[in-house]
Amino acid sequence: MSDQPALLRLGLAAGSLAPARQATLLQGMATRRRQLSLTLCDTDNRRFAAAGWLCLAGRPGQNPEILPAAGIGLAAAPPLATGIALEGLAELRRSAQAGQVRRDGYEIGIEIAKLVLRADGRRAEAGEILLQGPAGAGPVLNALAAELCTDLPLRWSGPAPVVHLAVALGLIEPQPQRAGTIPFDLGDDSEAASAFGAILRHCLLQFDANLVPALRDCDTEGVHQMRVALRRLRSALGLFAPMLREDMLDPLVEELRWINGPLGRKRDLDVFLAETLSPLRRELDDVKALQHLRIILEDHREAAQVALVSALQSPRLAALRLGFARLADAVEDGSALADAAMAAQPAERFAAEVLRKRRRKVKALGMQHAELPIESLHELRIRAKKLRYAAEFFRSLFGRKDTRRFIAALGRLQDCLGVLNDADVGVRLVRDLLPDAGHGTATAAITAWFAGRQQLQLAQLGDAWDDFAAIRPFWKDALKD
Repeated sequence: MSDQPALLRLGLAAGSLAPARQATLLQGMATRRRQLSLTLCDTDNRRFAAAGWLCLAGRPGQNPEILPAAGIGLAAAPPLATGIALEGLAELRRSAQAGQVRRDGYEIGIEIAKLVLRADGRRAEAGEILLQGPAGAGPVLNALAAELCTDLPLRWSGPAPVVHLAVALGLIEPQPQRAGTIPFDLGDDSEAASAFGAILRHCLLQFDANLVPALRDCDTEGVHQMRVALRRLRSALGLFAPMLREDMLDPLVEELRWINGPLGRKRDLDVFLAETLSPLRRELDDVKALQHLRIILEDHREAAQVALVSALQSPRLAALRLGFARLADAVEDGSALADAAMAAQPAERFAAEVLRKRRRKVKALGMQHAELPIESLHELRIRAKKLRYAAEFFRSLFGRKDTRRFIAALGRLQDCLGVLNDADVGVRLVRDLLPDAGHGTATAAITAWFAGRQQLQLAQLGDAWDDFAAIRPFWKDALKD
């Protein structure tokens, strides 16, 4: 358990501050006003922004506050050595009402704040609810925040709300993050339950780190990596479901299906525009046939982004994210476990068993790959993806060389099957967007394009399968008695 004080920040629309102060849970709480002025600083060569950090300086003699722009520190913050020259970029004013409530034996501080950031004559503002408690109070903060979600239009902010303001003013631009960029290690002596807790928190960190890029929509990678984070999360839930209480798990799985809707819609349109329409326009002589389709796609993509932003900034998403935080807490204290014996077995043994079962499912279908229709190849892709996520989750428990070769071969198979699936999704998408016969030329060109890509991948599928099937499972030794 960390000795650091527990802290949880949630966002609020600036216009929601007055209703927040009247929330049922906070009624009767004695409050006092707090005013804070800080300067957002950086070095002259923007070292903090380049490393993914914000530096907030107060009065002379006070230690600056360093905040990770991704919500987690992905690289070390530049050292604040004596005499380092900092340049002011923006002024932050934070006006708050602060009070305390007592929960489960802890004194919990609550602040409802308005943040205003000004830079070069521009301003951005937002609201924030800050919950603070002593070390060990993290589960209490998560439960309290979940209660507040029922009364207030809270937003899951991921990074601190001031980061969102700095992004809005163009002072920093967090980059999309792959799972591999976020530190992760299960350790050598972990039990199955603690391994699940670590995997769960890692998936949530990846989700949080890609929240700002997905909201900003500066490139397609933010939405993609956020979707990957949730797919990894669903895969982890499937792996560990037998040891978990269904009443804690099922509602979260249902809500994952909800948020995957706007994410999937946006991702499908991103892929179609970037990986299909752009190269097709370069090769097709009659590009006018695709002009109208591009306009339609861009309109749908813009609408999909609006829907996604609405979902990501909704109280429903905040409640979902807090629900997973509470699940992680409950795994750690044992209250989420339905099978204590399974949860207590060595993680390496548990991993070997689930990897064996998932590989068997892949092989049972993949051995028939040459005769399978596209629909069944889609199922093979899903099985391969689940096996790859599981192998990546547990790779630190086994030898690096063997796991690297296995995951690489599985990745090539999955990529090949993924192109086949993208082609199938693309054909259905264009038929939905261009249902009438007046767009026959564009529809025919795109259908032919996808058919050609599918044939190319089908020709390569055999080699990809043979390479994967020849790799010895890296977990076999762990199954020996």
